[in-house]
Amino acid sequence: MDDRDLRWLTVLAETENVSLAAAQLRVPQPTVSRALARLEVDLGAPLFDRVGGRLRLNASGRLAVGHAQRVVHEIDTARERITELNHPERGLIRMGFVASLGESVVPLVLNRYRAQAPQVRFVLQEGHSNDIAEWLAEGRVDLALTGRTRPDTVPDWKDVTWTPIERQRLCLVVADDHPLAGLGRVALVQAADEPFITFWPRAELRLLTEHLCRQAGFVPSVALQTGEVATARALVAAGLGVAVIPQPTTGTTPGTEHLPLTDPGAERQIGIAWPSHGRHSPAVARFLGFLREPSQGQNPVESD
Repeated sequence: MDDRDLRWLTVLAETENVSLAAAQLRVPQPTVSRALARLEVDLGAPLFDRVGGRLRLNASGRLAVGHAQRVVHEIDTARERITELNHPERGLIRMGFVASLGESVVPLVLNRYRAQAPQVRFVLQEGHSNDIAEWLAEGRVDLALTGRTRPDTVPDWKDVTWTPIERQRLCLVVADDHPLAGLGRVALVQAADEPFITFWPRAELRLLTEHLCRQAGFVPSVALQTGEVATARALVAAGLGVAVIPQPTTGTTPGTEHLPLTDPGAERQIGIAWPSHGRHSPAVARFLGFLREPSQGQNPVESD
């Protein structure tokens, strides 16, 4: 039994037809039939029921296909990792990031890095901070871009290293006809009676907003929740509330005004997280070194 036979089994399971499977695999039909016969001998049971000239995956076959898919996945993963070890410029980097970084920080970072390493491949996974902790622990991502949920703490994740690379000023974004518009800078308490547009309960910006509001002496009244910074700005422009978001580095949403917050700790620190143990592939190590260069952050910070 080899991985080719297992791959062919998965195709047969999808088509349940030897002729269709052979056409899809671009091999003669007898070759597929012989591969199936070998597998059934090796596994000691028929994997398909023959019904009216067609194949129907049976209980043994479903079990075999499940294991075959996992074996094929492991073999493909091994080949990818071996390629990474030998070709760092063409390696694969699996990067997680919190959703609120997807609009600006992630595209900017990848654009800068691809200018240096145009052949590197990225697989991106977007989620909440807790998701990222699990992905790092399980080895599903090599590193992640995330932030602090409070200005005075760093993520406390077991066997994970986190270091800050960039600081973002936080702003209160309001509609351009809002009474606070035009003030230039505001304290968060000035918006205590406003409806807030904020992020999902587990989102890092949501936790940071709630912390700053508590520090200012009030609990925000949440009017709407979203997972995207751009959506939050659009809802603010529609007059549905105010929001705490990072100061934009490019253009703003028409109909909004971003007012820097004067509150202590009204900033967001973005950092890199990676497993504390284990060896990085050359591709990941190179990218990690790039991220840690102070010149890559728009507002670099010193490591804690």
